[in-house]
Amino acid sequence: MNFSSFFSNQARKPTGLFGRFIMSTIFEIGNTDLNSFVHELLSVQSDDQILELGFGTGKLINKMAQEINDGCIVGVDFSDTMVSIAQKKNRKHVDKGKVKLLGGNFDDLTFENEYFTKVYSVNTLYFWSNPAHTARKIANILKPKGKLVLAFEDIEQLQQRNLSNDVFHLYSNDTVHDLLRSTGFSGDISIKTKKRGDSIFHCAVAVK
Repeated sequence: MNFSSFFSNQARKPTGLFGRFIMSTIFEIGNTDLNSFVHELLSVQSDDQILELGFGTGKLINKMAQEINDGCIVGVDFSDTMVSIAQKKNRKHVDKGKVKLLGGNFDDLTFENEYFTKVYSVNTLYFWSNPAHTARKIANILKPKGKLVLAFEDIEQLQQRNLSNDVFHLYSNDTVHDLLRSTGFSGDISIKTKKRGDSIFHCAVAVK
């Protein structure tokens, strides 16, 4: 396996010492701007029931849990390495019942329909094996008028990196918009964009 394939697979599902020490650092630093963008767009309320797909180190969950009183944030990640790191980072919130962290693949887990007020995910879209199925499942578990915030990097930006095409499936803004429109998001769908230096980030904001 060449380094491009190795790194791409680690970005998808961190494992071992490389995942625990290298990828966790990359996630903590590299996702800072997107995490802040998502946090801003979510407008967290104290009674929100929120779900994150692919929580990584749990940094954003930890920040938002401080704004939750009567609600809860549920996280799902299929990397045992990331679950372990996020559990330690969010231990006090887990103990208070404000955070629940689940290990596993979101597509394989069962959630109550129309339960969550908000769902979000940061830099995981590229790895969805069946995007239509995943997006439709998200729509099903959101309450009516519930909000999805889906964060991803600009396609041209990612194309300049040495990423494996077998692991990373890149999306244009129009493709993301069409995916959500066709899978149960009948309300407003917009693509919000932010730039920081030479970097370009997008968030698809969709209402069920």
